[in-house]
Amino acid sequence: MDRTIKLKLEMPNEGKENLKQTVVLFNHVFNEVASYGFNNHTHSKVSIHHATYKDIRELHPELPSSLVQGARDVACEALKGVKLKRLPQSHLFSAIRYNKRVIRIVFEHGYATVASVNGRVKVCFTIPKYYEQYLGWEIRSSALNYDSRNDLFYLHVTLRAESPKPSGNTVLGIDRGIVNVAVCSNNVFFNDSGVKNTRAKYAYLRKEIQSKGTKSAKRLLKKISGRERRFVTDVNHHIAKEIVNMPFDVFALEDLTSIRVQKRRGKNFNRKLNNWSFYQLEQFIRYKAEALGK
Repeated sequence: MDRTIKLKLEMPNEGKENLKQTVVLFNHVFNEVASYGFNNHTHSKVSIHHATYKDIRELHPELPSSLVQGARDVACEALKGVKLKRLPQSHLFSAIRYNKRVIRIVFEHGYATVASVNGRVKVCFTIPKYYEQYLGWEIRSSALNYDSRNDLFYLHVTLRAESPKPSGNTVLGIDRGIVNVAVCSNNVFFNDSGVKNTRAKYAYLRKEIQSKGTKSAKRLLKKISGRERRFVTDVNHHIAKEIVNMPFDVFALEDLTSIRVQKRRGKNFNRKLNNWSFYQLEQFIRYKAEALGK
């Protein structure tokens, strides 16, 4: 099983500037490689490597070769993901991938050395108490993310450990719905007036703000959508945790495939249906159950 932890990085201003330049150049190379693959209708890493690597190294010798290869791999995966139907593009400060050759993470001392366009940069971090349970796991990959609004860097580290062996065969059936987020076959319902009222509040605010149509209204709408998304995530986490801690070994969820394209029952119903992440709840139940050997 895999877990990803997020670490806030601290470094001198010189190191920060080096990493900014690295992020920008990595994404520039991504776009160059993606353009070649799209124009030549291929996402093969081998053919794209032979066609682009030498030229990119000559144009951008300051970017470490491993990062050039990383940008190529990410671009090929993006082309494959969209089935070459459109050109994937990275933004100026999109997150970049690091492999083990270009980053060294030392959890016990709270630092890492990261490759950049001007050599290695030493970054420091503080590990939150909750993440300490993962420190003995195997490091699989990492991604560097730059928050341009707050001028902060974050390192996302993916760790892996062997999943516990499943045991037992007692089954809990789970239905997901609109009035009740989850209904279990042991007659446990997950919903309360707080969730219902909060969902109604956000629906009302969206309606009022969208009617304005101004730039400030659009900014506020984006801010509110973030709050609502975090609210939904928090509720789904709590529900999933309570479900997997029930005395059952197997969790059977109803199949919701194509539920959003089935016959609708009016504007209000459609809004409520699209306003909750049922798939996210399923994913939370899946990984929390796996960690418990269920």
